[in-house]
Amino acid sequence: MNLLPRHGVAYAVVLLAHVARISPRKGVDEWVAAARQHGSYLAAATDLRTPARALVTAGLASVGEEGSIRLAPPLEALAASNDSRRAMRHAAVTLLAAQPPAWLLVAVGSEGVERAYIPQPDLDALSWLGEALDEVLAEARRLVGAREATDLAKEIGDAAEEIVVAALRAAGKEPVHVARISDAYGYDVELPEEPVRFLEVKAVGPRTADRFHLSRNEFDTCVRRGDAWRIVQVVFDASAFVADPITAADVREIRELPAAAVRDLVPEDTPRFKWETSAILTPSASLWRPSALTPDPGFLRRGFDPRNIPGG
Repeated sequence: MNLLPRHGVAYAVVLLAHVARISPRKGVDEWVAAARQHGSYLAAATDLRTPARALVTAGLASVGEEGSIRLAPPLEALAASNDSRRAMRHAAVTLLAAQPPAWLLVAVGSEGVERAYIPQPDLDALSWLGEALDEVLAEARRLVGAREATDLAKEIGDAAEEIVVAALRAAGKEPVHVARISDAYGYDVELPEEPVRFLEVKAVGPRTADRFHLSRNEFDTCVRRGDAWRIVQVVFDASAFVADPITAADVREIRELPAAAVRDLVPEDTPRFKWETSAILTPSASLWRPSALTPDPGFLRRGFDPRNIPGG
């Protein structure tokens, strides 16, 4: 079952947690029967068995050796609440964190929630949260943690590199995908015998297209390789972050930034200031150049859903 916290699902979780806390329940069937007995008239019209099984599958509840239902700490805390509205919101946060939808790590960032990345059916399903929706999403995003965000960022970056490599091959070039060998090169794709030989690929969505991260190693390589080095930015449509599979249609544009523009954006080191690991560059729109690369119409790869990511 998809644990997206629709109103009925959140209600079922609160009810199930409550009855598991007030008295031991033997197995899922008894647990569901007790919830139906203790619930209001709404319980009779709500599917409780499917959410109950999903909670066990997600590790939010378990069946002990003696057959009793045990709640994980998030559901224990939820069950202890005497405020039904707060309990429902807590259920929404818990479910989103336990089984994060593909868009959560993309739609929620340090600057807030960008709803353009959330599919409309999911937005409609979460509309019962009203003004609390952004707060619920932000809290779930914090609970998911940094590891999943790092995994997703790498997956998006890998997809952009694959798109560039496929586009180059479709154009008759013979690129070497050096990022598959090591991150130490200071670029991702090499084109032997080409004037612009070293391509550093950056992946962005519509919301982040005005900026990109640049590592110190990438900048040093830019300086060392000169005009043979270039930034190639793949701008994904919002559709890419929920699509499965991802196709050429999910790419809004590919554009490029010459090495000279990158060098001009980065201040020189001084005795009192030196950046070591990475920086965020925000070039003006006029510095970007349209790329001659066109995504291969036959491009196809798995989506960014965490369940598709190895280790996710």
